[in-house]
Amino acid sequence: MTRIRFTAVALTLGLLSSSALAGDQGYTANEAFQNMLKLEGTWTGESRVVPVGAKKEDMPVSTTTVTWENIGFDTTIMQTFLAGTPAEMVSMYHQDGPEKLIHTHYCAAKNQPSMAFRDVAEAGVIDFQFTSGTNMNVNVDGHAHNSSMKIIDENTYETRTENWSAGKLASVRYTLMKRVNES
Repeated sequence: MTRIRFTAVALTLGLLSSSALAGDQGYTANEAFQNMLKLEGTWTGESRVVPVGAKKEDMPVSTTTVTWENIGFDTTIMQTFLAGTPAEMVSMYHQDGPEKLIHTHYCAAKNQPSMAFRDVAEAGVIDFQFTSGTNMNVNVDGHAHNSSMKIIDENTYETRTENWSAGKLASVRYTLMKRVNES
């Protein structure tokens, strides 16, 4: 009888821990893209650029606006920063089959870093790692290198973007964005 109770308790604990782990499961590339399609619209929020060695709370906060647009029959997502300004930048996201998601950033620094989706096994997180770039020397020029986004809910997301220069991390840009309700 004791052995049956022990087995039942062990099975219950195993199921509970499996459920907890499943809740922390990350996205596949296709799931990440499908969730990014839901970001279409205008977003506003706060941004901080934190140089290496500085404290996030010590850095000034600036307001920022970003738009997301689904184009090409939902095959590509265009994200626009600082629209209408000399520093306007665009990021494009698209799949190369269901297992691959690509992010190319067209930067005001006049280069185009590309990144590929990487599953980080964390719920709500969409992570991109640098793969290559055009109009740049990765060991010299400043560029966006790695980028991640956490979708908090349908109206909130946050990002973390690594900015590299001279072949190493120079600063990190953090944003917290809220959807603008458009009537």
